[in-house]
Amino acid sequence: MTESDNTCTADGFREEACEVLDQAVIKLENCFAQLDEKQIWWRPAENQNSIGNLTLHICGNLRQWVIAGLTGAADARERDKEFAADVSASKKELLSLAHSTVNEAKTTIATIDEQQLMAIHEIQGFSVTGLKAIFHTTTHFVGHTHQIILLSRIQLGESYKFAWSPEQGRDQLPI
Repeated sequence: MTESDNTCTADGFREEACEVLDQAVIKLENCFAQLDEKQIWWRPAENQNSIGNLTLHICGNLRQWVIAGLTGAADARERDKEFAADVSASKKELLSLAHSTVNEAKTTIATIDEQQLMAIHEIQGFSVTGLKAIFHTTTHFVGHTHQIILLSRIQLGESYKFAWSPEQGRDQLPI
């Protein structure tokens, strides 16, 4: 494999990671558009998380692992507060947080060079490559996004509207 092959592979990885985050945000937007403020903070049980908690959590994780973890920016995450929060932000504020966090993470991902992708970074007590940090947090973001979809569907039942359906055709990937 040549140096240009590595660059091509790194470019492809960065583009795909950013696309995965973009698709997850589309799913979040779809859910948030169908829910009211009370539904965003509804917990299925006392010891379980709301959509609001999950949104704070995925943004905190993405900020810690990509934005702070790969750039050396200060990491001010308070993980426990993500889960303890209860109606601490409006759905508009939460969606704005998701957009700004994803945009900042995408900027970091798009500009990190091949050397930084392979370098070891200390994040949340783990020694990981930049590749692993990005892969870890993008899959984490998507996993919790699917929990948000499930919580939305539980609350909305038959009235839930999917962001994509087979009838829309194959011009775009299902989300």
